[in-house]
Amino acid sequence: MKEQVLHLDLNDDYNSARDKIGWAQTARVLLVWPPSGRVLARRIDLVLLQRHARRLGAQLAFITTDPLVLDYARDLGVPAFGSLEASRTRPWRAKPAPELGHGQRRLDRTTLRPPPSFHPESWPAWVPWVVRSLVFIVSVGGLLLLATATLPGATVTVSPAQQQVSTVVQVVADPALKAAQGTSVPARLVPVEVETTGQTATTGLAEVPSVPAAGTVVFTSLDGVVTVIPAGTGMRTTSGSQVRFRTTQTVSVNPHPGATTVAGIEAVDLGPVGNVAAGQINAIDGPLGLELAVTNPAPTIGGARSQKAAVSARDQTRLHDQLLTQLQTDALNAIQSQLEPSEFLATDSITVTNEVARTYDQAVGEQADALQLTLRVAFTGLVIADSPAQQVAQAALAAQVPRGQSLMPGSASFVRETNLQTGADGRARFSIDASGVTVPVIDPERVRDLVRGQPIDTAQLRLVTSLPLTGAPDIAVQPKWYPRMPWMSFRIDVIVTQGH
Repeated sequence: MKEQVLHLDLNDDYNSARDKIGWAQTARVLLVWPPSGRVLARRIDLVLLQRHARRLGAQLAFITTDPLVLDYARDLGVPAFGSLEASRTRPWRAKPAPELGHGQRRLDRTTLRPPPSFHPESWPAWVPWVVRSLVFIVSVGGLLLLATATLPGATVTVSPAQQQVSTVVQVVADPALKAAQGTSVPARLVPVEVETTGQTATTGLAEVPSVPAAGTVVFTSLDGVVTVIPAGTGMRTTSGSQVRFRTTQTVSVNPHPGATTVAGIEAVDLGPVGNVAAGQINAIDGPLGLELAVTNPAPTIGGARSQKAAVSARDQTRLHDQLLTQLQTDALNAIQSQLEPSEFLATDSITVTNEVARTYDQAVGEQADALQLTLRVAFTGLVIADSPAQQVAQAALAAQVPRGQSLMPGSASFVRETNLQTGADGRARFSIDASGVTVPVIDPERVRDLVRGQPIDTAQLRLVTSLPLTGAPDIAVQPKWYPRMPWMSFRIDVIVTQGH
């Protein structure tokens, strides 16, 4: 069987020896005392080391020639050898000395018998004096014994052993609940409206009129009054859809009826609409229409279209989606600004409840290099209070506390999962990691019963062997010279501290 040999130094104490045992990774641990000097000479230190080794699952043995340590080892049932060689050739057995059970006492009884005859009148004269003296001495002695039993006081400080407990609880936040039910807690929906404006470059193409048609017309004077036809004089076709034209130059006409002049023209509207056949332009706008006649001897030509950037349906959808994503972030910030200090938001619960307004500055197909949208949307978000969720976690942690123990005040901690998941049913689900430290519940009356009337070392040993403590208890007796614990329980103060 594997064993670990640990050598003690003259400056080692219980704590350092305990640490050395903690480093061992074998089933057997041998503590070797130094050849000279005295180390770990207190019985309670050896009791605690034996208990620590058992907790680690290791069997402890002592290598020493110190008679005091050997005596303690026999009492505790710890194998002890004079050398390492002896530990490897002799069996590891030790028979512990029997201990007195709690409450047992060894009492010597003396049977008192009265004298065969009792005749006070026959006593000598000095006998009553002796009797009175004895009564006085016994009374004084009784008072001294009473003072010895009642006047001493003691303070016992014990530190119970700690134990870590933890659990993970799954919590459901439900907006339909008014109060917590099991692991489900209530939540509330918070509404907000947010608005933004944005734009994007257009990606569509459209054929739009880009060049006006052009040609020439002949004006004929009807009354010989008009002599000048200014540039910009309007005219039109009269058959079918009217197409309007205007002169591009100022021309003169002779002042007699039947005189003619030629002028250049262009269509008012761009594109092929201005391409008309010969003889189609036959009306003049304004007063000149009563004094002049007009016609186009040749068709007008050159009116054309070209492709330019225009709004497409995809542009509108893309811009809408971009602004909606931005508004979701704005809605999240708006809801968070309304939270109480003890609340938190399920960020993935932000939901569109209504699109209040959507206004584009251009329609699909319109020629434009950019598209602008103003969007206003109503959202809701699920808000959860910390307190009910923590109460659920506290209840789950309390269920992990072993029987006979209690949760150390202030030791509980609760860490909530940051990524909540909101389902299609509108409820948010998240987990809380709960952890804490438990300590045994130690009854002060039991401590008093274990130690009253005992020598200090015995009281410490009884407490260590009977209660789950982290180390030797601290006992302070008043007056300091008094060697035992008080007999009266009410003279013993018990302080239960939090273990380390």
